Amino acid sequence: MSSRGPWVLLSLALLLAGFAIGQEWPRPLATPTRAIMPTAAVMPTPVAVFSEAWSLLHEHYVDLAALDDQRLLAGALRGLADAVGDDGHTRYLTAEELTQHSEQLSGEYSGVGIEISKQDNTIVVRDVFADSPAARAGIQPGDVLVAVDGIPVSELGLDGVVQRVRGPEGTVVALVIQQVGKASPLEVRLVRSKVRLSGVRWAVLPERVGLLRVSSFAAGTAEDAWQGLSELAAAGARGVILDLRGNPGGLVNQAVDVAGLFLPPDTVVLRSRDRSGKETVYRTKPDAQPVTLPLVVLVNRETASAAEIVAGALQDHRRAIIIGERTFGTGTVLAEFRLRDGSALLIGTQVWVTPNGRVIWRNGIEPDITVAPAAEDVTIVPRRGEILPAEQIRSDSQLLAAWDYLLERDRACRTGEGEGCP
Repeated sequence: MSSRGPWVLLSLALLLAGFAIGQEWPRPLATPTRAIMPTAAVMPTPVAVFSEAWSLLHEHYVDLAALDDQRLLAGALRGLADAVGDDGHTRYLTAEELTQHSEQLSGEYSGVGIEISKQDNTIVVRDVFADSPAARAGIQPGDVLVAVDGIPVSELGLDGVVQRVRGPEGTVVALVIQQVGKASPLEVRLVRSKVRLSGVRWAVLPERVGLLRVSSFAAGTAEDAWQGLSELAAAGARGVILDLRGNPGGLVNQAVDVAGLFLPPDTVVLRSRDRSGKETVYRTKPDAQPVTLPLVVLVNRETASAAEIVAGALQDHRRAIIIGERTFGTGTVLAEFRLRDGSALLIGTQVWVTPNGRVIWRNGIEPDITVAPAAEDVTIVPRRGEILPAEQIRSDSQLLAAWDYLLERDRACRTGEGEGCP
């Protein structure tokens, strides 16, 4: 999860300021014929050792072309962040990676407004965002992307297509689309614009069970989730499955607000502590109006950070049954520290615990009902407002288990056999 901290320069960057990229670093002294261990009084600093290693690489490495200073520095800083052991959280981001990270958290990006996936060696349009350049051009879910700027997608791959379709606002990208039911491909030139990127999808399953999938916690996630819940309630949903599988986290405030969609007002969602022991308590809003429908939360090994906050709070307050696999175990709150070259370190400055004091860091959240995915499973990612048939649910064993649980609970409540029924 991320929490915007002050943009300060890391002390290491200050210490290394004299070693500008592209400038020749100080030459080491001639190598002695036998090693002499330094005494404690003259033990070199870590920065001095790093400087020596940098110089030795530049003097002796056989492949001069591989000595790209930017790449070497990025690799060293990645190693520095990885070495603290906050797996998947405390990390170094290049300037380009930081831009992408900021876009993801802002809930906005510059592009044409399509969500794509790879299916059987083709790139398929999975969803089209409302009021986007793609929507105005008539592109629809199920259309196949053939080429981008004259380059066949087979030469680009999924990541390459994403990079080429995105670009600065106001610039043009040319797409060739094979539309469903059309003989000739559609060639369009789209002007990129700011697109609202939402990680929230919802669908109605058979027997009036609502599915709300949240794939990240960016700005606006709680608002989108409320919209989804409202539409599911209007469709007559008798229960809700909150799908947090594969959710890597995001903004703390959005996680707290999403938890507040299901928990009473002024309820503790998490507690965090910094290295000095100072504690911060996060609560749902005093005026929260939570949904009271029966709730199941789906998690897996890739459910992390802010997603674990939500799952942990709902489990501690006995508001939901957790189904799936043990979660990743990310339990730190991140602060962002910009470096002078535009890159950044994301540093875990606080450790958080659940309302009942459970430490999730490196432990994860154990589900109430463990269901491992089958090898042939296909995770269901619905489009907004989609109605899913029963046969499609059966391809996703974890989703099927959640659906079965809610149906069985509903049956037990109607026959007077259930517990905790309204």
